[in-house]
Amino acid sequence: MRADRAIDVRQTLVTVGAIVFERGWLSSNNVLFRRCATVPATLIDSGYHTHAPLMELVRRGLHGEPLGRVVNTHLHSDHCGGNAALQAEWSCEALVPQASLAMVASAAACF
Repeated sequence: MRADRAIDVRQTLVTVGAIVFERGWLSSNNVLFRRCATVPATLIDSGYHTHAPLMELVRRGLHGEPLGRVVNTHLHSDHCGGNAALQAEWSCEALVPQASLAMVASAAACF
C-alpha cells in the first residue's frame, strides 16, 4: 500500500463486482462474489450464524443463483460459524487454509 493515499477497500471490492456484508460487533464482515464464467458464487467467511441475518443477506446477494463455495480465511467461529447453515441450504463446499486442514480432519474424525 502506498503511504501517500488511503485506499477504500470496500469501494475497491464493489468495483470488481463483490458484495460486502458489513456485520456487527463480534462477527466478521463477509464478501460475496457472484458466479462468473467457470467460477461458482463464492462467499468469503460466513461469520457467526446467529449474528445478523446471514442466510437472507446471501440469498439477496445471489439473486437466485446457487452458492458454490465458502472460503474461510481462518477457523475462528466469527469467520466460519455459518458454514453448516450455508452447506445445508446450498450443498456448497467449504474451503479452509492449508494450515487448518489437519485440525478440521481430526475434528471430523470425532463425529
